[in-house]
Amino acid sequence: MSKKITFDYWKHLYSNRTRGMVSSEIRNLLSLSVLPDIISFAGGLPEVRALNYQKLERYIKRTLKADEGISLQYGDSTGYYPLRTKLIEVMALEGIRVDEEDIIITAGGQQALDLLAKVFIDTGDNIIVETPSYVGALNAFKAYEANIIGIPVDENGILVEEVEKKLKRLSDNKEVVKFIYLVPNFSNPSGFTLNLERRKKLLELAKKYNTIIIEDNPYGILRYEGKAIPSLKEMDTNGDNRNVIYISTLSKLFAPGFRVGWAVAPRLILEKLVLGVQSAVLCNSTFSQRIAYEYFSDPSWKDNIVEFIKIYKKRRDAMFAALEENLSGVATWSKPEGGFFIWLKVPDYLNTKELLADAVRKKVAFIPGTGFYPDGRGGNTARLAFCTESSENIEKGIKILSEIIKDKIRLYKSSN
Repeated sequence: MSKKITFDYWKHLYSNRTRGMVSSEIRNLLSLSVLPDIISFAGGLPEVRALNYQKLERYIKRTLKADEGISLQYGDSTGYYPLRTKLIEVMALEGIRVDEEDIIITAGGQQALDLLAKVFIDTGDNIIVETPSYVGALNAFKAYEANIIGIPVDENGILVEEVEKKLKRLSDNKEVVKFIYLVPNFSNPSGFTLNLERRKKLLELAKKYNTIIIEDNPYGILRYEGKAIPSLKEMDTNGDNRNVIYISTLSKLFAPGFRVGWAVAPRLILEKLVLGVQSAVLCNSTFSQRIAYEYFSDPSWKDNIVEFIKIYKKRRDAMFAALEENLSGVATWSKPEGGFFIWLKVPDYLNTKELLADAVRKKVAFIPGTGFYPDGRGGNTARLAFCTESSENIEKGIKILSEIIKDKIRLYKSSN
């Protein structure tokens, strides 16, 4: 008789919630980015090398020298007040007007998502997301056992008429939707932007059906062409200011290593988020927040944004050109006006997870699309990040990827 092997002695003690905790495909694939000679279209890694490191060193020294150790102590659970005043200036660039008391600082945008899930979701609660959707949000919502309802998108964002049908059907059944989550500007992963008409309609629906919109806006300032569209938060603030929770992060405007994000919410909701911070970490890093304050107190941060935009636009255009040269008529892709990502769609009979295995062997990485769907759809799709690699590497990597795709197509056609 063979001996029974026990892989996890504590399985009988875990909460039911752990079944919804899944590893992010993006985080797993990011490890590929550090391997030698890998051309990575996987992670949306900001170009932190464009920062002025001498200035950054001065910000850190100033922080340590000026406050006599306060930056190394516990802080306010709502976040460092002077930094909140600077975040008001950041949001004002996109037309959003809020007060310091409306803001809570979080450990990146991801903690904001986790806090909102903790505050709003009970097991089985309905939430609506765009599909494809940001995998970090999906994982946060799954961990709290939400019933995630995916609504498709097109080049103008989430299909609002489908949202309306779903809200009406659930309302007729006496069910509520706790919130609608989306990335309206240069969405992660699709790159699509929600147009103005649909923003207006979505806000009307949120008010009609008494639900909340979570507007996740990490990329809004990183626009490379076209005209900015008013944010849902701005539109809500001009009304009764109760249906939109706005979240963002300094990861794309400064550096992700500092782990500084924030949320803007109605005061009563904000109080619940503060309790969530206190129960999880007491307070977020005072040191990181004070360095971020120094950074945004220097007017040159806006010059850095101009430089970031120049870098990312060049890389996006290089990927557009490479895709057009190598995959025109073979695949389709989104054409984002900003952000970090292009959404690639290959013929239905191909599977991008299988393509990834071949691509990695040839030193190219990307993210298969299935991880961005709550139900695992999207087998013939992929997210390509253009923000990290040089234009030369982008051209080389897309050429390699296109050869793999074309080989798979030839193989399929020869056997059918």
